[in-house]
Amino acid sequence: MSSPSSTARVDSNNGHSSPIFGQVYWSSTKSFWITAIYAGAILGGYATFRWDALLLMLITSIVTLGAGYSVGIHRRLIHNSFQCHSWLENSLVYLGVLTGMGGPFSLIGTHDLHDWAQRQVHCHDYFIRSRNIFTDWVWQVHCDIALHYPPALRYESRIAENEFYQWLEQTWMLQQLPWVIVFYHFGGWSWLFWGVYVRIAVSVTGYWLLGYLTHHRRKAFDRTADRMAGDRTSRTPLNFEKTSSFQCRNLTWLSLFSMGESLQLNHQTFPNSAKFSLHPKQYDPGWWLIKAFQAVGLTWNIQKSKPHWPAPMASPMASLVSSPLNRPVARPIASPATRSATGQIEHAFRDRPVSLAHATPEPCRKLTTP
Repeated sequence: MSSPSSTARVDSNNGHSSPIFGQVYWSSTKSFWITAIYAGAILGGYATFRWDALLLMLITSIVTLGAGYSVGIHRRLIHNSFQCHSWLENSLVYLGVLTGMGGPFSLIGTHDLHDWAQRQVHCHDYFIRSRNIFTDWVWQVHCDIALHYPPALRYESRIAENEFYQWLEQTWMLQQLPWVIVFYHFGGWSWLFWGVYVRIAVSVTGYWLLGYLTHHRRKAFDRTADRMAGDRTSRTPLNFEKTSSFQCRNLTWLSLFSMGESLQLNHQTFPNSAKFSLHPKQYDPGWWLIKAFQAVGLTWNIQKSKPHWPAPMASPMASLVSSPLNRPVARPIASPATRSATGQIEHAFRDRPVSLAHATPEPCRKLTTP
């Protein structure tokens, strides 16, 4: 697995690189692209709405975001969490590019830079999503950041020398054109606007919003309420890298609709695992697809981490009763008054706040450019 302060492709120049100081600037390419997409989605989508076009948008979004980005780009290309045939990898990466968020190299670079910055003790507000929701939307969707002391990004040869990925990087916007023709031919303007413009707008906005909700002003170990309520879906495994400054959480209720991408705390804890879910109540369709590929021999060497969960807290009164030193030879029959008092004591112990002072790392402080 990656170390807490670096990722495999990021070279921090022997510690001289810093994610703290930088300038957020307007990216004309990103801004013009997404503005045109939003305009087509709002105007064209409203004017040409049909139920079959809506269904087309939903199906193509699931395919491009789920199979394309989550499985192809994120789990295979970025984290190399499973092995597969080259034709399958290329197909999945192509579907990921169709999300309209960038080419293979730009998607890897954006992910790794954010991941590297969030694992440092301090980083820029751009990376930890600490600003208000509108500012963060403008920064992430319309802008980029230029660090004063940036790290070097070194791609492995199998990616850097892949001519198909190089072509996709140079033409990622133009990859929509064949589908514009296909959708217009079979469904007219309605399929064109909903199958391309609305789909890309939903993909880009959903990807940004998911990142904001899972990272905005959260501490990785802020789980006191979840522990007291007995919710194991948000608990932190014991083998969490405590020296890191993760700024994320799980959104279990969104796991099914986000293809498992909303389980960010799990993913940051085990970044090289192909499975993002760690609990039966967490749903990971991306993992289901990888297992389906494995069933027909298309994927192998799948990495999967096994977390070690903390043992559930035993009731103090139950421990006292079960102690050999306090176990009577003949257990007396408690009166109703005694049972009521015992229940009140156990309830008080059970609802007592749990201190996590020894398990909470120093959070990534919100520092702005001086």
